[in-house]
Amino acid sequence: MPKKNIVRKSEVTKLSDNETIQCCIDGQTCPLQVSNLLKKRLFKNENNFYLENFLTEQSIQLKAVLNQCINVGESNSVLVIGPRGSGKSKLVEKTLAELHNENVESFYYVYLSGIYYCYSYSVFFPGIIHTDDKLSLQDMTRQLQLENVTKDKVFGSFSDNLAFVLEALKNGKCTAKSKSIVIVLDEFDCFASHKNQTLLYNLFDITMSQQNPMCVIGITCRLDVVELLEKRVKSRYSHRSILTFPTYDFSTYTDYFKQLLALPDYFDCPIFKYRWNTHVKDLFNSSNFNDILKKQFHITKHIGGIIQLLTIPICNLSYAHPFVTVDDINSSYNSLHADSKSFLMQGLAILELCLIVAAKHVLEKRIGQPFNFEMVYNEYENFSKSCLTGVHISKAVAMKAYEHLLTLELIRSTENQTGNSLAKEFKPMLLYVDASQIRETLANYTDCPTELKNWGDSMFVS
Repeated sequence: MPKKNIVRKSEVTKLSDNETIQCCIDGQTCPLQVSNLLKKRLFKNENNFYLENFLTEQSIQLKAVLNQCINVGESNSVLVIGPRGSGKSKLVEKTLAELHNENVESFYYVYLSGIYYCYSYSVFFPGIIHTDDKLSLQDMTRQLQLENVTKDKVFGSFSDNLAFVLEALKNGKCTAKSKSIVIVLDEFDCFASHKNQTLLYNLFDITMSQQNPMCVIGITCRLDVVELLEKRVKSRYSHRSILTFPTYDFSTYTDYFKQLLALPDYFDCPIFKYRWNTHVKDLFNSSNFNDILKKQFHITKHIGGIIQLLTIPICNLSYAHPFVTVDDINSSYNSLHADSKSFLMQGLAILELCLIVAAKHVLEKRIGQPFNFEMVYNEYENFSKSCLTGVHISKAVAMKAYEHLLTLELIRSTENQTGNSLAKEFKPMLLYVDASQIRETLANYTDCPTELKNWGDSMFVS
């Protein structure tokens, strides 16, 4: 019998983060196991943390609509609206799965696009894949396994074809005994762009006329999606909507973050689980870590932002780097929210930076009114004469640098140009760079002249 590796609790408490990890199993596999577990939790949402904590009310609303359709035979339509990553598709999937568990014997399921839906006759339409109504109807026929019924039929119109497909599914009158049809339209706004919106019109018309017990669920991230519908389609839509916008505060946000990082009780190695969970607690006690979370929270509250923030640190876990640190989170945050214009300006010449700072000074003097090249060049000349003694740049060279800034769209012509015949030196322009971006660029610019930095900092002096 092989001997088991036994580690006493006293040995665990003496270990530091930089020392070799000793576990009851092979120490090299523990960080990889943690990485794989957290990847599944983040990307597959196996434990439904987000839905259970933040979308409870929305789940109850959607379940009530589906219950009326499946158990009572009442047709209806509903839109699930929210930003990307807010849990719209997962909400629909989880609600339908719960209904399947409650009515196992009366339900069928269809598997498509990597999403498992357990419910009655069910159809899933991603609007990006089904680019017209004919393709949607063909795939609907395939998912409902009615190819043999329709292959020899010739239909005069789209509505006749759809009516025949639904007639083949009828089980007597529209009652609770009839098989319900749940149609999920992902990227609902894409279907609104189809010609004449024939599919939407016929589906909503069926829900209004009670021909078959049917529930149409649209998933979209556009708030104005109803305005995209034609008048005849809009009149048949029930105008029922479920919003998944995050409404929780920062303390709830951090609690959810902790739940995502904490290891469960069933983790194979109790020693490493203890070390990891202790490290997570210390992480949340760090003021620097909480500052990063606050900045992320104010930028975006939804779960997709947390997943993006944790993706790189979790994927970088290894035997040599077994824990997520504040530096990892900070590096991930900086890579997610890197300022593209600041990086772009790092490659500019000194003269081009001078012109940008000069344009910002001119804008401040003119209180945001458009400027032209002559104003910028005069401002630069005043700075050059007072601070850069012995340096003189001709107007032609400065004009070339000015045109390069225009090509990079750091400065742009005003939208309403009153005179297209104006010489390029006098065309009104606006600067599309913020003062903080200029300051960050000057601070990080290699071998930036001190005089130029001081000139840039003077914009912040009240």
